[in-house]
Amino acid sequence: MTLDKRLARLARVTLDEAARVKLRVPLTTPKVVMRTWPDEAEVLATLNEAVAGQRLKPNFGIPQCLVTFGRASLHRFVDGKPLSQEAPSGTPIREKRLRDIAEVFAYAATVTREQLPKLPARWPGDKDSDGFLDLLVQYAERVHHEHRPVYGSLFDALGVPVDALERFRRGVRQRVGVLYPRPYSLLHTDLHRDNIVLLKDGSLFILDWELATFGDPLHDLATHLVRMEYTERERERMKRQWERTLNLRGHSAMTAGMATDLQAYMDFEYAQSVYADVVRAALRLGDVPGSPELEPSVSLVVRALQRAQVPLGLASVPGESEVEAALNDWHSWRYPQQRWRWGFVERQAPSQAHAF
Repeated sequence: MTLDKRLARLARVTLDEAARVKLRVPLTTPKVVMRTWPDEAEVLATLNEAVAGQRLKPNFGIPQCLVTFGRASLHRFVDGKPLSQEAPSGTPIREKRLRDIAEVFAYAATVTREQLPKLPARWPGDKDSDGFLDLLVQYAERVHHEHRPVYGSLFDALGVPVDALERFRRGVRQRVGVLYPRPYSLLHTDLHRDNIVLLKDGSLFILDWELATFGDPLHDLATHLVRMEYTERERERMKRQWERTLNLRGHSAMTAGMATDLQAYMDFEYAQSVYADVVRAALRLGDVPGSPELEPSVSLVVRALQRAQVPLGLASVPGESEVEAALNDWHSWRYPQQRWRWGFVERQAPSQAHAF
C-alpha cells in the first residue's frame, strides 16, 4: 500500500519509502494456538535491537515495524517471493535453502531471554524441557475445553475423547520418560514455506513472528518439520542439517536428546492440530448450508485425525463419509434456523446438475 504525506511522517519514512509498506491486520479468529506475547511489534523491535547489537549478523532479514494503529501495524515492505512459489508443498527444496533455514534456527539460539519481552508469570525455567512440553499440553487442553460448548458434539462425533491430551502426555512419559534438559532459545514456531521469503540477493526474509516464544528448541524444529510438508527424505536431511548447524555454532546442548525427544514434540504438533483443524474446518462452513468449503473441510479433518491417531491414542479414525456426516450434523445443531435450507439444497442438487 502507499501512505499519504501525513502517515509517512507518522511512520518516519520518506515519500519514496511510503510507497512500499505493508499493512498487517490480525485476523479475528478463535485462539487455537499459543501466543506468548500479544504485541508482535514489540517482539520485532527486540529482535532488530538484538541483531544491531551483535557482531555476527544473521543470514536472514526480520520485518521492521514502522508504526502501530491499535492492533494493526505498518511494516517496511521487502520485495521477494515466498518459498512456496519456488517449491510448493511436496516438491524438493534446494540443499542451500535447507542450510540457510538451519542457520535461522542457529541464530535464534543466540537471542537471550533478557533481550526478549517479559515472559508470562510461572513460565518454566531454563532447561526444563518437561515443563515446557507440559505448558504446551496445558494450553492445548484449555483450547479444547474452551471450545467444548460450541464444538464438543463435533469432537465427540469424530471420536476425540475429552482426555485425549492427557493420554498423549502419559504416552510420552511411558515411551521417553523425562525429556532431556535442553537450554531454552527463541522459537519462531510457525516457520513454513509461506513465511520464508526469498530475496533477490539470495538471502531469506522471515515473516510472522506473532507466535514466537521462548522454550525448548526441539519444539521449533518439530513444528517446522510438520508444517513445511517435507518429503520423508528431506525431513531426514533437515534434521541432520539442523543438528549439524547448531553444533557448529556452539549450541550442542540444544541438540542433546534429539533422537528420542524430537518425536515427542512432533507427536504433540499432530495432537494439538486436531483441535485447531476441527475448529477451522467448522468455521469454514459459514452459517448457511451447502458450503463449497465442505469437501476441503472434510479433507482437513480426516488428515488431522489420521496423523494424530497414535499420539492421541484413538482406537480408530472415521472416514470421509463419517466426517462429512459429523460436520453436517454439527452445522444443523449450530444453525437450527438453516436446517430446512440445508435439506432443500441437498434435495435440489440432482436436478440442478442437469440445468443449462
